[in-house]
Amino acid sequence: MKKLLAVLTALGMAICMTACNLILKNNEQQYDYPVTVGNLVLEEPAENIAVLSGNIADILIACGYEGKLSARSDECVQGALSILPSLGTPDSPDFNDLRELDIDLILTDKCFDDETAERLDKLGVNYLVMKSAADLDALGKLYSNAAAAVSGGYTGKMQAITSFEKVRSALEAIRVNFADEDIVTTACYIYDMREDECTVAYGSDFADKLFEYAALTNIAGGDDDGVIGIDTLLKGNPSAIFCDSGVYEKLKANNDLRSLKALSSGNVYELPSKYFEMQGMTCVVTTDFLAAKTHKDYVQTQQWPDELETKKSEEKVQEEYVPPFEPQEGIYYTIGESYAPIEAIEQRLIALGYFAGDADTEFTEETAAAVTLFQEQNGIEPSGVADYDTLKVLLSADAKAANYN
Repeated sequence: MKKLLAVLTALGMAICMTACNLILKNNEQQYDYPVTVGNLVLEEPAENIAVLSGNIADILIACGYEGKLSARSDECVQGALSILPSLGTPDSPDFNDLRELDIDLILTDKCFDDETAERLDKLGVNYLVMKSAADLDALGKLYSNAAAAVSGGYTGKMQAITSFEKVRSALEAIRVNFADEDIVTTACYIYDMREDECTVAYGSDFADKLFEYAALTNIAGGDDDGVIGIDTLLKGNPSAIFCDSGVYEKLKANNDLRSLKALSSGNVYELPSKYFEMQGMTCVVTTDFLAAKTHKDYVQTQQWPDELETKKSEEKVQEEYVPPFEPQEGIYYTIGESYAPIEAIEQRLIALGYFAGDADTEFTEETAAAVTLFQEQNGIEPSGVADYDTLKVLLSADAKAANYN
């Protein structure tokens, strides 16, 4: 009888450990289930998981969980998920497919409307809404929640720590290349442009953090609502502009923006915002791309799909350039001088991407450095002096814009 009782007790303990997914780690009991993620309690692993968010999908792929997914939405364009059936749009998943695939957990980053939420409840489908992170601290928590929803409290969170550290380290590895660089390179990301204002990545956007890792100063980093006027864009005068699909044509069509350094030097790149916002390994690839397009000595290390890179500004805005004055033989400008034509010279250097200061009538050491760089990139003996031969090229439509690639 005692032997039978011992067997039953051991069997009961085994059943309990299996039901609760008990894990012994360093002699401490750790449980995968039940697990609480947000306001959702999962008593046991989900059998069939659907991911409707491109960003959450990117994070799960970074965690190595693509094989645990059963369906996706049209927003999840990653190649690793291409074999999965699509449930349609993230906002309105196909309920027939949900039933046929027996989906029991949906991971998304958007709240459903009341009607959709009610139908999901009737089907018995749990759903978890996980918003994109605005900074690295929040991103670590997002990794933890996403992984816990897929693999449980302990196993998932341990995997999240490893995967998040891999992404963070990769971002740091890009930034360390510019630790000793004292040149300020300005940039911005424009989501859309309407009339006299632009919707941009600003200080509260995760995109702003990617600029930091690429050693770029976001001209809208101090903005508080993500909307700037044309005058602010002109004042910031970024060296490079990254923008959503279709925005370049709007920039080019605005006559007030023709003097922008990025436009005149051909450093405008259309980069679909969905890739700019993904927070798995895609954010590392994006940061690598930003750095490669703005730092002349940086070599791109990540493979970027060809279809995602579209340089739209190969046509330089120089054909209609009208020189402010005609260069005269024997007349030159150098450090320490102050004349009215110097302001026009500096304005031209700014437009071509060589000079980062404000144009005035003073020929400073910064002006000389910009002239030297212009001379080097235009086949002129570098001297830092704006002499006749230099001005002939500088004040012509044949002047080559700065190339930092």
